[in-house]
Amino acid sequence: MVGSRLLGLVLSAAAIALLAWAVPVVAGARWTEVAAALRHVGTARVLLLCTLWGLGLWTYTFVLSAALPGLTRRRALLVNCVGSAVSNLFPLGGTAGVAVTYSMARHWGHPPRAIGVFTVLTGVCNVLARLVVSVAGALALARSAVPGMGRAAVAGVSVLLLLPPALLAVARRRAPGRHDGPGLLPRARRWTARFREDCRDLVRTAWPALAAGMTATLAAQALLFWACLHAAGVRTSAADVLAVFAASRLLTQIGLTPGGIGVTESAATYALVTLGGAPAAVAAGVLLYAAFTHLMEIPAGALAGALWLWRRGRGPVPVPGRAQV
Repeated sequence: MVGSRLLGLVLSAAAIALLAWAVPVVAGARWTEVAAALRHVGTARVLLLCTLWGLGLWTYTFVLSAALPGLTRRRALLVNCVGSAVSNLFPLGGTAGVAVTYSMARHWGHPPRAIGVFTVLTGVCNVLARLVVSVAGALALARSAVPGMGRAAVAGVSVLLLLPPALLAVARRRAPGRHDGPGLLPRARRWTARFREDCRDLVRTAWPALAAGMTATLAAQALLFWACLHAAGVRTSAADVLAVFAASRLLTQIGLTPGGIGVTESAATYALVTLGGAPAAVAAGVLLYAAFTHLMEIPAGALAGALWLWRRGRGPVPVPGRAQV
């Protein structure tokens, strides 16, 4: 346990070092110039950025609460903070984040299958939402001077066209009949069939909240991205900034580094400089955004985790929900 935590800290430090080195290099700016741009960000703007960051965390609680009936906004915020912190500490940290989320939800009395449905739905919502906005951003940038965006848009559109029939085929796959006989495999198939039914039932009732929550979350993150760049002195048009933000969203799912840190920021920096942004200001703005979306989530998650552990001693609190095992 101690070894894994130490490894996580080492990898996080390496990822942060990579970010601090790669972004200025990609932008073509010296660190002294980047630091000078960061010094121009005043206290009032930092407070505004903190507010926008908190808004993004809060809007995502609507997605979490919709995907797990009975989960309150406050508890959803705890889950979001703790899960994000774990994901940002480890490569492929999403798996560890799922384990932490499962432990927290079970402590609050949520049944295992409901948590499984919650995990699948939130994962699908995140990937689909980011894929859609990434394609939209790539299409917008394909008309600009950013090379490679045309091919990225074509690839993204192709994936979007293939996804609906693939998901529909999985959803319509019929469960096995009773002729399978007794045994572990038929039982697992019946469990899988009930799991798919639970997913379909929840999506039928919760899809407006899921869609609205993901839209609000991405909008808050986009606003924070623009505000960070503007605070650092980037004067690229809002349309180009939003297009770059949208096109880079799918890269956040890359798990080579904790939370995908360094990959998304380097791509966004390259695109913004290509669109005419001042190199030092772009690098400063991107690093500022990374500080909120990666670094600040770690202490926030640590505080949320400490709060949960402190209250955990009071015992589990059952919540209303469907009877599942």
